Amino acid sequence: MKKLLLITILVFSLNCFSQTIIPIYNTDIDQSGVYYKDTFNDYDKFVGTWKYTNGTTSLTITLQKKLHQSVTENNGTTYYMDFIVGGYKYIENGIEKINTLSQLSQSLNVIEYNLDGCSIFGPNSVFCLNCGPNDRVLFLSFTDPNRYIEGFEPQMLFKRVDSGGVQKLELNFRTISGGWEEEGVTPQYTSYTVPFGTYILTKQP
Repeated sequence: MKKLLLITILVFSLNCFSQTIIPIYNTDIDQSGVYYKDTFNDYDKFVGTWKYTNGTTSLTITLQKKLHQSVTENNGTTYYMDFIVGGYKYIENGIEKINTLSQLSQSLNVIEYNLDGCSIFGPNSVFCLNCGPNDRVLFLSFTDPNRYIEGFEPQMLFKRVDSGGVQKLELNFRTISGGWEEEGVTPQYTSYTVPFGTYILTKQP
C-alpha cells in the first residue's frame, strides 16, 4: 500500500514539473494542458484590501490570488491558470448597501466569486494607454448578487496609481454594452448597487 502511494505521488510530481508553463501576461489562451502562470508576479500588485472613501460613502474591495486553477472550455480544452478573485462592500451615506466580502472565506470555483478574472495588460494594450513600462491594468468581471441587468457586461479595470509613498488603485467601473429593453416594459434595474464611475482606493493595513 505504501509503495502504491509513493508511486502515485511520484507520477503526480513528475506531471507537475513536466507541465508546460506560459506567462499569463498578454497570452492567447488556447492550448490544452498548459499552465498559464503569473510568472512575473504582476497580480501581486493588486492583492490586498483597498478602500475608497467620500464622506460617509465608501467602497471596500479585497482581491486574492488563486494559483493553478483548472479551466475547461466548451470545446473540451482543459488548461490551468492563475486567477484574481475578489469581494466588495459598498456603503452609501452611512448605510451598507451590499457586502460580498464573506465569499472570500469560502472555497468556490473562481467564476463563482463576484469579482474574478485573469486578464492583465501592459503598455502595448488599448487598456493601458499612456502607461509606463512597468504599469499594468487588471481586468475583472463583476457580478451583483442582488441585481441582474439583461445586456450589461460590467467590468472593473484596476491600475496602480501610488502617490507620496501611499499604495493606491484607480478603479474604472463600467459596462461595455447597454441593457436590453422590451418594448412597453420598464426594466427593474438600470444600474448596479455599486454605481459606475472612477474610484481611487487606498491600500488598507
